[in-house]
Amino acid sequence: MNKYLSSKMEVFSGDKGLFAIFGISSELERAGKKIIHMEIGKPDFDTPRVIKEAGIKAIGDGVVHYAPPGGIHELKEAITAWSKRRYGLDYDAKTECLITVGASEAIHLVWSAFLDNDEEVMIPSPYYGSYVYQVASADAKYIEVPVLKEGVIKYDMTEFEARITDKTKVLMINSPNNPTGYVMSDEEMQAVADFAIKHNLLVISDECYDHFVFNSEFKSIATLPGMKGRTFVVNSTSKTFSMDGWRVGYVLAPAEFIETMQNVHEHLAICPTSFAQQGAIAAYTEELQETKEMVAEYKRRREYIIGELSQIDELSFYTPQGAFYVFIDVSKTGQSGADFCLGLLNKKGVATASGESFGKQWTDYIRISYCCSMEDLKEAVRLIKEYISDLPALQ
Repeated sequence: MNKYLSSKMEVFSGDKGLFAIFGISSELERAGKKIIHMEIGKPDFDTPRVIKEAGIKAIGDGVVHYAPPGGIHELKEAITAWSKRRYGLDYDAKTECLITVGASEAIHLVWSAFLDNDEEVMIPSPYYGSYVYQVASADAKYIEVPVLKEGVIKYDMTEFEARITDKTKVLMINSPNNPTGYVMSDEEMQAVADFAIKHNLLVISDECYDHFVFNSEFKSIATLPGMKGRTFVVNSTSKTFSMDGWRVGYVLAPAEFIETMQNVHEHLAICPTSFAQQGAIAAYTEELQETKEMVAEYKRRREYIIGELSQIDELSFYTPQGAFYVFIDVSKTGQSGADFCLGLLNKKGVATASGESFGKQWTDYIRISYCCSMEDLKEAVRLIKEYISDLPALQ
């Protein structure tokens, strides 16, 4: 490693994870190769018109300068009213809401403001890989708790009890989950809440896929008794409103937590983009038919992709209940997840993500995102089948 780099950067060296694959596929695409993008959770739907118009109007009106560090108050009011209306979460817009540069910054602020370098965060695995890179860059530590075993996902609290130490301070949950699409049951969520209270843990609840629950209703852990005062509710406009490039997120938490996080936030990001926040106000105040149509279309794609994948003998997977991903065991093909991922990309032009992006033990897995058109989805399935049938180990 370069002698000038911090030792914290070792975790990033040689990274061949999610964003590395996205970079490779983008380069191939620029070189003229047709790529079907299934490697990243980038919605293929446009941002709803009313949101874009609000952003454009803001630029025309000169809303192009610094906004208040904590976020535009009207947006904070819109978000807290929306959260109360949908989920019964009652937060004060002025003191208990912070607008951030996407959900990623919101989560990073927790690591920065609340973890010392000898303290730990507990993360159910598989998980969104950026969590652990952020923890490492904050010079803290993390504990992985596997919840996927033999194709079944279960939050077994004996596993959590076996791994907790006196340095564990934060518990991370993500439901619906990226990469598995798993939605925690009410019983599991209550068990996690009881565990957090018992061990006096702070909880980050990543709720970015709250709209994408296909067979039940979304529930936030912050609604459970004793949890609001220890929970950071993190969400963003990226998935629900197809605004991933706008980079507007938020965190809801007790006032003293928000104040501490804002102290860090305003010296790193200063503020989220002012005119993007104006667009987000429209997102949280308008009744958007486009969001309903998008969710319905993702459900249709989910039914198609799990139906097709279930017919491929060499693949096995957990049937997702939410989000827009499928986490697939490819070990029966004779390839690791990374080799399968790169081979499929280079030979067939289908970009997926290696399982190692979601925890080091998931070397036999890939994740696919069905954030592409139904036409591309059908073509991708055909190419995946073709790629598997061409593998020497299966000849």
